Amino acid sequence: MPLRQAISSVLFCTLLLVGCAQSEASKSLTVDELFVLRSEVEEAVWAFHAADTSRNAEGVINLMWPQFSMLVDGNRIGYEQAVHGSRAFMPTLKTFHTEWTDLRIDVLSETHAVSSFIFSDSIVTLSGELTRSMGPNTFIWEQRGGIWKVLIADADHYPIDGN
Repeated sequence: MPLRQAISSVLFCTLLLVGCAQSEASKSLTVDELFVLRSEVEEAVWAFHAADTSRNAEGVINLMWPQFSMLVDGNRIGYEQAVHGSRAFMPTLKTFHTEWTDLRIDVLSETHAVSSFIFSDSIVTLSGELTRSMGPNTFIWEQRGGIWKVLIADADHYPIDGN
């Protein structure tokens, strides 16, 4: 099976499961409960954004569960790689400007939600190198003990202006 077809099949199945789970969440949670859960997840999303833009590696790390896994530009990384990467990367930056648009939050249950958005990054290193990219980002959030953190993430970076 060609890679593109396999990716499409996996994406379709994932969206189907998310849709089914969201329907079940909608049936079992009241409108008020959904509103509160969506608000809690949105607060966590913007906390992640704030940690990114302030180059706060520990803030980013504190928003990920130890079982964290991410598919970034076709490469899978785990929690330890994300921790090491964040701590190594953030201090090399002069600025990390990112805009997150078209935010959508889907509450799947009392303990799980999906957030998705389009990011547009403009990053300047301490040496003055500018990198601009944009792309889709998806976080699967899990709540444990009243705390929302990212369990699974996916992001694809597409260069802007030939970067």
